[in-house]
Amino acid sequence: MNIDNEVKYMQPQLFGIYDGEGHFLRIANEDCRINDLVPGEYKAPLRISAGSGLSKSVFDSFRLTSYPSLNFIREHSSSNTIGAFVVNLQGVVSSSDGSLQNYQILVDSRNFSDSPQAYVLTPKCVNIFHENIHLKGCYNILPQKEVCVVCMGRGFRDAFDRCSSEKEKLGFLLHQIGDVLKNPNPNDPARSVD
Repeated sequence: MNIDNEVKYMQPQLFGIYDGEGHFLRIANEDCRINDLVPGEYKAPLRISAGSGLSKSVFDSFRLTSYPSLNFIREHSSSNTIGAFVVNLQGVVSSSDGSLQNYQILVDSRNFSDSPQAYVLTPKCVNIFHENIHLKGCYNILPQKEVCVVCMGRGFRDAFDRCSSEKEKLGFLLHQIGDVLKNPNPNDPARSVD
């Protein structure tokens, strides 16, 4: 989903214009559209409401039982909902190198009922050779830093939508990210690996 679709229903005065390094330039006016920006600038929310995020009680149950490295991002969360979180997961380097690799993953759960997106915080993009992790880019969840998107695989969104509860969705999401990291699919590459 591109940012135009994501932000068109939100109030324009809540958006800022940022440069390519994530530095705030100005408040976006009411008529500002993505296509009107100077090259190297982007429009992103000044603050994200966490109202439709993952419930804190479900998040806490996973942190206490299965994923002790789960930590929520305070700027995107409230006392009742988690809008973004970080988890440490182990995977492999690539389909041709089965060496273990630690990944720090950022999950955008601001609209958790829709399919959340996962990003790699570490290792840095230049050190990633996993076929199912895209090259770096800037995203509105973390506009000041370039991160890599994890390709969740074909059918992920449909399977995620079929989960009946928030607890089932979170379990499926975390399992799927771990599965992608441990089992690179060279037939469905997000990046070219030499």
